[in-house]
Amino acid sequence: MPVGGKPFGSCNQEAATEVPQQISYQFRAFCQLLQPVIFMIVAFKRGKELNMTDQEMKEAARSSAIFSIIPSLPIIVSYLLLVPSLGRYFPWLRLSVVGSAAYETMVANMAAEALGLESITVPDIPADTFVFILFVVTIGILGGNIFNVFFLKAYDKKVESIKNSNAKLVPIITTAMFLGLYGTMAAPHFTNIANIPAVAAILVAGITSIFVNKFAANHKKLKEFAFPLSMIVGMLGACVANLLI
Repeated sequence: MPVGGKPFGSCNQEAATEVPQQISYQFRAFCQLLQPVIFMIVAFKRGKELNMTDQEMKEAARSSAIFSIIPSLPIIVSYLLLVPSLGRYFPWLRLSVVGSAAYETMVANMAAEALGLESITVPDIPADTFVFILFVVTIGILGGNIFNVFFLKAYDKKVESIKNSNAKLVPIITTAMFLGLYGTMAAPHFTNIANIPAVAAILVAGITSIFVNKFAANHKKLKEFAFPLSMIVGMLGACVANLLI
């Protein structure tokens, strides 16, 4: 549904840049920048109480800053994927405050497909579809929070009891759950042979992940790059496949 005579895909970012929304997002950005500053001040005070030297605290801060960049790479890649469809501000809010890279991209795609779109990458997303995606990704993540409030303590006790009786069983169960979940989500794309770029992206990303994890056996720091590298190389594979067909 066009908005104001223009396709929504071309004006969703214009709507997101209105003054009230800019003020809201900038205030959140300020809070996020202020938080680590407060943490650093408190940490340095605590370091002094523990008789740590300034050099030791500077080294700890430097190493923490370096290694905090690595986990953010998948988030940046996912943000760049969502920007063309959902604008600059909403994906930034979701990925920096609440949600995760895997969840946001997966659920946004599911919402778009439920309304008949191929994916969120299609141009000119209708306004009602855009609003539907925002509601789905926002409401969908509440399930985990509600579960934690009412059932996390009981669940944790049950997991601990299983660990005490059979420590090897818990990682097997959780791994099987995640494999089943992601397998279910990936299967429709993997089996859609007509969509060659999507199949190429999955295959190339999977092969890249295997190689990166293999090299990470001797270079432990490389393991942190497995997910973002797989995504980037997978996208490049999809681009190459799209050019060739």
